[in-house]
Amino acid sequence: MSHYVSITCDVEDTPVGPCMSEDSGLGAPRTATEARLRIRSSGWHRTRDGRDICPGCWDDGKR
Repeated sequence: MSHYVSITCDVEDTPVGPCMSEDSGLGAPRTATEARLRIRSSGWHRTRDGRDICPGCWDDGKR
């Protein structure tokens, strides 16, 4: 059995509802922590309250 780890944007207030963008970074991360480390370089952010925010929502100020 194989597993797929991806991180989903937690922004709820987009014009069409929740953002739901997702990324896992290059390769095959085995944990969410590993995936977050990989996608950080592409602009993803993790907030102090534990939300993951994609680069588009971050740039739009949806923090």
